[in-house]
Amino acid sequence: MGIITGCNGENATQTKTTTIEGRDTELESVEMPDSIASRGGVAAQTAIDIAGLRQADSVQVLFYNDPYGKDSLRYARFFKHYNTSDTAIVKPLLKGLDQLFSVRNEVLNCRSEGKLFFFKGGQELKTVYFNTGGKAQAIKTKLPKVADCAFLYFIKDGVFIYLPIQSETVALLQSLKPKAVNP
Repeated sequence: MGIITGCNGENATQTKTTTIEGRDTELESVEMPDSIASRGGVAAQTAIDIAGLRQADSVQVLFYNDPYGKDSLRYARFFKHYNTSDTAIVKPLLKGLDQLFSVRNEVLNCRSEGKLFFFKGGQELKTVYFNTGGKAQAIKTKLPKVADCAFLYFIKDGVFIYLPIQSETVALLQSLKPKAVNP
């Protein structure tokens, strides 16, 4: 896996991009403008930036009813949802995306437990899938270890953007699940 870092665009002049391709990962680094480098700073894009979610004002959380059931193709068909514009919920979920990430050309061999639809003013911005890693070990298939299946991810420009799910995000999602209702 690789990590993408980049210039945040603040007082940016010119940047030079270097791309290193691997079997499953692409690592891209961008040189910092002199103004940032001279201050000893690091400019990095986080997942929230490339997803364009900084201005999200609401979220719909979908929890799949049986994400680890026998039907691996249709498990996402049945779900409950929780909708909110409460900043006490939206901001912590967004904070969980404000971190560095890895890029994969293929989806991990893990099921999602649900997804987050982020909105701004009623317009959908991005869908983010999640797995808390909580029950992944109970599956009797060839899935990676539980730690490998604890993630947030979304799709951007044909690649999968993965980041580890923070314990605070897991706790928040677990607290919302009992409040979710049928569509």
